[in-house]
Amino acid sequence: MGLLDNLVGAFLKLTDPTPEYTGPRCLLERNSVGGCDKCQQVCPHQAINLQNFTVEIDEVSCTSCGLCTAVCPGVALEFPLGPIQEKLHRGQGQLRCSKAPGAGDEIHCLGQLTPGVLAEAASRFGSLKLAHGDCQSCKIGGPTVPERVQWALQEAKRYFPGLEAHMQQEALRGAEVGRREFFGAMFGGAKRSAAELVPNLPLPPAEPYEDKRGDLPAELRLRKVAAYRAPAVQWTRIAVAEGCTLCPVCTNVCPTKAVERERDSAGGEEYVLKLNVSACTGCRACVESCPPQVISLVEASRAEVLGEPIELFRGTPPWYDL
Repeated sequence: MGLLDNLVGAFLKLTDPTPEYTGPRCLLERNSVGGCDKCQQVCPHQAINLQNFTVEIDEVSCTSCGLCTAVCPGVALEFPLGPIQEKLHRGQGQLRCSKAPGAGDEIHCLGQLTPGVLAEAASRFGSLKLAHGDCQSCKIGGPTVPERVQWALQEAKRYFPGLEAHMQQEALRGAEVGRREFFGAMFGGAKRSAAELVPNLPLPPAEPYEDKRGDLPAELRLRKVAAYRAPAVQWTRIAVAEGCTLCPVCTNVCPTKAVERERDSAGGEEYVLKLNVSACTGCRACVESCPPQVISLVEASRAEVLGEPIELFRGTPPWYDL
């Protein structure tokens, strides 16, 4: 494909950009036992192909509804959450989709609302008000959007249990905004819109495979911020029982590099499994893939979420007995 074709394609996708895909955080690419097809199942337009152990998105069929980004266990599919977060803040917890009547800020589709962005907004404003249009006839997200947003709200309660939200199809009045805030938002929004309208130029040849799992995505950072503001959380993390062989399977399949194995700093033959709780999504990849089946899901405390990595298991690998 030539330069002109790439530029034309980029401009055509300005209105309906596809989610950014980070392969190393996808359970298919991580070779997790059982794999994952949640993004494909939730897509209302059959725009996602999971052949070849990766996610391929049909740019023509994709409408940017965002439903796949909310359900991805490893946060491998993402839209920029900063603009959505800002609109929720500017509207003081009120937001509408592009097809909903009323005033105030809007996003393309409420399907783009992830558990993390909802939890963070609720932790700041206490109550959220979300307005949607006629989803039954909408060609962006379709009739399943209200149900999927309710699911995202329930997930968000794990990170901020005090979340309250109201969904409506009536016109949204919008939050009152002062003059200074209005002009600041207008000029700031203009700068961001200009930057977003610049198409991605053709990419150079692919770089060697890079494990980007250590880069904590915005979704997980927002979940942690919400947990910081909550008196308690219902966060899920993994636990490791006796019988662990300290093999590298759990660290290999983890989509966010929450689990790491390292040699004991004191020397000797002991190894330690550690868990960054705030990076654990409860995706069950390690649970399903663990050879001795000694990993389970438990509820984490708020201190564990906000603190340093915890020790899951310590011992001498059996290969030292060989």
